[in-house]
Amino acid sequence: MVRVLAPAFPGRVVVAGRSAARAEALARRTGEGARGLALDITSPTALSRLEGAALVVMCLDQRTTFFVEQCLRAGIDYVDVTANGDSLAAFERLGPLAREAGSTAVVSVGIAPGLTQLLAAQAVSRLDATQRLDLFVLLGAGDVHGAAAIEWTLENLAAPFDVYRDGVLQRVHSFRETTDVQFPGERQARPAWRFNFPDQRAAARTLSVPTVSTWLRFDPSWLGGVAAFAVKAGLGRLLHRAWVRRALTWLSQRVHAGSDAFAVMARAEGQVAGVPAVRWAAVQGHREAEATGRVAAEVARELLTGRRPGGVLHLDQFVEQPEALVRRVVEAVPDARYETSPTGAVTEAVIPHAVLAARG
Repeated sequence: MVRVLAPAFPGRVVVAGRSAARAEALARRTGEGARGLALDITSPTALSRLEGAALVVMCLDQRTTFFVEQCLRAGIDYVDVTANGDSLAAFERLGPLAREAGSTAVVSVGIAPGLTQLLAAQAVSRLDATQRLDLFVLLGAGDVHGAAAIEWTLENLAAPFDVYRDGVLQRVHSFRETTDVQFPGERQARPAWRFNFPDQRAAARTLSVPTVSTWLRFDPSWLGGVAAFAVKAGLGRLLHRAWVRRALTWLSQRVHAGSDAFAVMARAEGQVAGVPAVRWAAVQGHREAEATGRVAAEVARELLTGRRPGGVLHLDQFVEQPEALVRRVVEAVPDARYETSPTGAVTEAVIPHAVLAARG
């Protein structure tokens, strides 16, 4: 993301982090006048370090809303590239503060949440009415993932969470239900597992869909089966221990199985002219982190060039033309592609209907 924004805004990009040395090293590698800055967002004086800042892009989970509140109150726009559902819900409640201060916060920025919601907006817009929305995420275990992202995934492997079914929140668990998904170009469907991505709750509200679920699939596919077995056997309780998550994170960053592929797809079921119909939209590519950075860079670019509607908005609420942003991201990421369902009927052989099968 820094490498994308620095040439577009020379001399205006600042890389900030707890370690001044690491921030300055990344700034030097980036060039284009980028600068490094030591910043501890938990410090009561953190805001004083941001004098002259117009926008903060945050890539770390936060335990409180203190720093975000300080930014918004000071008129500094904010972009959040995290997937912690509790944090996103807390940020949403800062909407009145942001509007009063004339600042804008965009949350759900990345792949999931993020691209999944833009694709969902595309799929839903092509139906007259939508009753069900399924979001699918494929992550390659051979890709390079950040420590925070890996630890968050591990922490949520056996987590209970809520989803909307017929407009009502119901409690479910990660990796206890599965559904088959066949991404465009694949020869056969493979199982994806219910997972606690926050996009499913946000999309239900922002797109007014009564039933929404998000499903996770790994490459290699057997990794999902291993995770489900561990959850069924009760081993998921071990992941509540921080040292276990840290150890598995360390191992995951050094042992890579599978490819560096990623894919996201939204599949909406409803009606067109009173006839049952299915619409879908998908993005596939490699190096998920690069795609995440591109999404964040596009949002930052829009904010910095004057699109500041005010308030706290999810990505699909902020973006006026979802398909245009998706295409810009895909064009910038090597080997990525964007596909949508034809305007006519969609056959089940292409995108199979979600069929749930309880596991354990």
